[in-house]
Amino acid sequence: MAYRRWFIVGVSSASFFLSYFSRLAWSIVSVYSSLRPTVIEDSIIFSLFFIGYVIVQLPSGLISDEVNPRYVVMTALMGLAASSIVSGLGNSVFVEYVASFFMGLSAGWVYPGTVKLITMNFKGRELPIAMGYYSLAWPLSIVLAGAVLPFICVNLGWRWAYYIISVISITVSLLYLINGGNDNDQPSKASGVFTDLTVLKNPNTLVISLSGFLFFLSYWVITLYAYKYFLTLGFNDYLAGLAYSLLALLGIPSTVIAGYIISRLNVKNTLVIFEAIYGVLTILLGLLTGVGLITVAAAMGFVRFIITPANSTAVSLIGRERAGSVTGLANLFWQLSGAVAPGIAAYLLLSLNYRYLWLFSGLAILMSALMYQLLLSIK
Repeated sequence: MAYRRWFIVGVSSASFFLSYFSRLAWSIVSVYSSLRPTVIEDSIIFSLFFIGYVIVQLPSGLISDEVNPRYVVMTALMGLAASSIVSGLGNSVFVEYVASFFMGLSAGWVYPGTVKLITMNFKGRELPIAMGYYSLAWPLSIVLAGAVLPFICVNLGWRWAYYIISVISITVSLLYLINGGNDNDQPSKASGVFTDLTVLKNPNTLVISLSGFLFFLSYWVITLYAYKYFLTLGFNDYLAGLAYSLLALLGIPSTVIAGYIISRLNVKNTLVIFEAIYGVLTILLGLLTGVGLITVAAAMGFVRFIITPANSTAVSLIGRERAGSVTGLANLFWQLSGAVAPGIAAYLLLSLNYRYLWLFSGLAILMSALMYQLLLSIK
């Protein structure tokens, strides 16, 4: 029934929200942590999350093509809950290193599994629309991180951020049991997942992987370091949180309409056009102040979250019955950028300043937009 399919979109989006929110948390929580991490320690914690995340991308995609992906996601959320508890209880930076790595190992199974689940339940013009609603997880996680985490840390203590993530992860995992299962949730058995890997040789898979690496390299630099950047400009805790939230606030309506934009422009044109705009806005982030800066931050949120569902739709259309495998491979490169980005950011911040960090990020996004021109026709 229709309501079952849209329930899947909702719970899948909530699952990805948690996997995304958990990796954002330290970018804000670290400011309030009693462990007082240095710039280098921060970058190691970020990188370890992404290393764990990247390690499981191929197996998570392959297994999501072979078994019912809802059980893959349920298990991942339970692992995310456990590692979040460890992070909240951590009494040293070393414990945060370990917790961050295992948090990444758990969160890494969510995206391929949820994309596969939606791909099995939606076809044709409904698919990009469903992906648009699913992708609300991206802007909502950033908006709520900026709006909620400073409040929790100031009023309850930084550890409570992770305790709350743990409780919500367990709750969402159990929601998959409410809907039970239906025929659409059974993966195709047309060919064995470990013997039919030809879809991974598709040139479009290579383009989406490498172009996405450049985009997400900058994406993670902005997401992980923008809050601290706003603090350096003299914003107080809550104003910095508001500015951080603006980087995604208009992404809520843009994500909803993204599916309709993709249907009109097609996936390739959407990626090229909106990434080019986003690259220019990123460069302006380091050049403007006051009202101009706030306006750019808001515009970035709108543009950014047309790009993300376009990427999800692209891997779904490229992979089709092997959407899990293609998503896993592409996301391996996308999230590998997250392991590299903190090191680059730390180097640029210690050697230069934030203006050069945003310049580097903007140029990388513009290069990604050019590479997307190589995409072959996707229908």
